[in-house]
Amino acid sequence: MDGWKKLCEELTTAVEQLKPHGLKAGYHNHQAEWAKLDNGQRIIEVIAANTPAEFALQLDVGTCEEAKADPVAWVKANPGRIKMMHLKDWAPGDKGYRVLFAEGITPWKELLAAAESVGGAEFFLIEQEGSRFSEFETAKRCLDTWKGMFRKT
Repeated sequence: MDGWKKLCEELTTAVEQLKPHGLKAGYHNHQAEWAKLDNGQRIIEVIAANTPAEFALQLDVGTCEEAKADPVAWVKANPGRIKMMHLKDWAPGDKGYRVLFAEGITPWKELLAAAESVGGAEFFLIEQEGSRFSEFETAKRCLDTWKGMFRKT
């Protein structure tokens, strides 16, 4: 806990140093930050609680899902701080990260609605780690799925 709080102090100092230059700071989560400490608190929760509100918490959705955390609850618990989201899906078992965007377990419509209404999302990045299709076909399918989420029927 002490080491993570020390990191938060350094991140807070960086926020203050960048502010006069019109720059902002943030943190992209990895699998390690979703681990739980001895007190049951997740490391990412320690980071959120010990950094200023203007410090962005970039959410990598797939790693959140793999850690059995709720990405919708995470966004709602950190209003205005989820400026960027890596839209990487995940599924249990052998599929893991090889599922295409919206083929895994993530409740995308609910998550995107929370990101835009509460989270403060400004940027969405579709991320893919392997696929059963070629790179081009994977990108096309993911983009088509993204566009389909916003089509009026």
